[in-house]
Amino acid sequence: MDENHRAPDAIPRIPGFEPAATPIVSLGIGLAGILLRVRPRLAPVPLALSAVAALLCRDPERATPDDADALFAPADGVALGTNELYEHRFLHTDAIQLAINVSPFDVAVQRSPASGTIDYLEHHTVDLLQFRNPRDTARRAERLFLGISTAWGPLLLVITARLPGQRVTPLVRLGERVRAGQRLTRVRFGSRVELLAPRDLIEWQPAPGARLRAGVSLIGQVVLL
Repeated sequence: MDENHRAPDAIPRIPGFEPAATPIVSLGIGLAGILLRVRPRLAPVPLALSAVAALLCRDPERATPDDADALFAPADGVALGTNELYEHRFLHTDAIQLAINVSPFDVAVQRSPASGTIDYLEHHTVDLLQFRNPRDTARRAERLFLGISTAWGPLLLVITARLPGQRVTPLVRLGERVRAGQRLTRVRFGSRVELLAPRDLIEWQPAPGARLRAGVSLIGQVVLL
């Protein structure tokens, strides 16, 4: 199997949650049932732990509006603002970058901001220096670059994990056709998500501090030339 693609989840899903939540919730309920018989006062403990774990595994269904010229948020979180730079990996042009801070309690699944084809998919590691103590340079986190070719131009998603050893899991493969709002990646316990588009292609809308919902929040509109 391609290292950039993971097999579809085979565990039954509880509606609104990732498949990983199913055994956690089942185990918590089972332990609570046992403790109710032998140590009733301890029964809330596994239920509380299961609730926290399930919170981290939320994956609700989303209805993405049908607008071919719109750009939707790729992640749940807070918009940090836009920045102009030259992008050399996939866009090969001056670009506008929108950064989103995804907290550990935000939904951990990232979605496609527009319909198109996955034409770039590459893993790297990054120093946690930019996120943590400047003196701590030995710890490394994973970063995934994901390029999408749309009908009106290329887009690049950059998803960076917050913790060493934390995985950024692709849910799509290179060459796959995706629709706006489709699940692309998963990274638990927080991340930084950046969306880049060629300069002057998109009229960006979110203000710094705006709360975004992946696949639902409108963050830009294609500029018709």
